[in-house]
Amino acid sequence: MKHVFGKFFTATVLLVLALVFIPCASHSQSIRMIVRGDDMGMTQGSLAAFEKAFNEGVLTSGAIQVPAPWFEGAADLCKKNPRWCTGVHLTLCGEWIGCRWRPVLPWDKVPTMVDSDGFFYTHPDSLFSRKPNIKEIEAEFRAQIELAKRKGINVQYIDAHYFSYKGYPGLEDLVIKLGKEYNVPISGMMNETRFGGVYMTPVPQKKESAMKQLEALKPGLWLWVCHIGIESPEQNALVHSAPKDRFTDGGVGAHRAGELAVLLDPEVKALIKKKGIVLTSYTDLYKEKKK
Repeated sequence: MKHVFGKFFTATVLLVLALVFIPCASHSQSIRMIVRGDDMGMTQGSLAAFEKAFNEGVLTSGAIQVPAPWFEGAADLCKKNPRWCTGVHLTLCGEWIGCRWRPVLPWDKVPTMVDSDGFFYTHPDSLFSRKPNIKEIEAEFRAQIELAKRKGINVQYIDAHYFSYKGYPGLEDLVIKLGKEYNVPISGMMNETRFGGVYMTPVPQKKESAMKQLEALKPGLWLWVCHIGIESPEQNALVHSAPKDRFTDGGVGAHRAGELAVLLDPEVKALIKKKGIVLTSYTDLYKEKKK
């Protein structure tokens, strides 16, 4: 009798373990991808692009710039599309020549973060070399998240605009702290592997480059960061303040429209399906982690 019970107990334990670990094994053998669009609200053209990419393309998550000039339009669009996975693109700099941004907070409340005219610096190096107060950065980040929430945006993750989490003392700890307090995941800290992307790729080669990269993907969780828009006078008038980040074969509008075209392309969609790539979002990822 004991022998029979022992066999039954062993079989039961093995079955339970199998049930527990099968989903993990399945994820480890699959190719999963978050397609994150950055800079929503930067221009009017960004709004048109995000709407199209979410509804007709392979975009799965979108990051909103709260200090940017078209933030209000972005908020209205998100409220009309509550199923979108939207996050706050934490912003410390405004990189465009002649198109300056101010912080959400009154600039005299964050004096170490702004220039003498109360505008964000155009490059992280310009800001960090002046030793900004980390408490001011925290206050501004909180103001950006709170304003997004106040305007009805369902904030489902946070990420960084044009700065590295490790780029300044205390910055990484601050972002982690905010993620915990607001109970949202942090893009780039969810064990993703960064997909190469096609941001600086010449416009005619973007699709081919993206498809080659997709074809070469191995099992794991991947993060494809995109910068999408439409080709318009507004977007093509933008010039990056850093010479190394300027396009030499067309304007910002042409390149961002080119990225949008890749996300909408039928052949790109077909390849994703053929490869069995599972498109996921930070909303889905965080639900899994919490379980």
